[in-house]
Amino acid sequence: MLIELPAADEIDGLAMTTPQLEVRKLEFDLGKAKADLNYPPCKGQVVLVIRSEHGISLVKRDTDKEWSLPCDRIGPTEDVGKSVKRVAKDQCGVMLRSAELAGIYDVVWHYSDVSVKRLHFVYAAMTDDHRCSPSKDKGVSEAKFFKEIPHGVQDDEIQKFALIDCSAK
Repeated sequence: MLIELPAADEIDGLAMTTPQLEVRKLEFDLGKAKADLNYPPCKGQVVLVIRSEHGISLVKRDTDKEWSLPCDRIGPTEDVGKSVKRVAKDQCGVMLRSAELAGIYDVVWHYSDVSVKRLHFVYAAMTDDHRCSPSKDKGVSEAKFFKEIPHGVQDDEIQKFALIDCSAK
């Protein structure tokens, strides 16, 4: 069984306004792991590469010890552009000067019991803020700018491609 979580009309709109983008297809085999489908409905995922003169903003989630790019699900009635601003504010505590769509990833996770497909919208963003201060109740324990990206971030395939796709923006 495949559970697909697209963003429907907005995807068509983004594809028409950014025809130079090629959708990356990524698949992950999670072996015997069972899918956890107990989460609020969403219509995709937003991933941000936020740059400032101090580097790239990364976050450390309450449930994780590794640094990662800011990302979150897009609510079922939320506009993709508004979700970009929300994630930047909630997870990094920064206001964006600009944000440009840099990639769309068609991601499929194959679990033992089901496959889940979700689109990821990758945005290259700029901020004039000089420090990060995440909202404490948003699941992020720490956020800061890095001049050099830690290896763990580059080891994750989605984040690695996000950094590559945003480097040209």
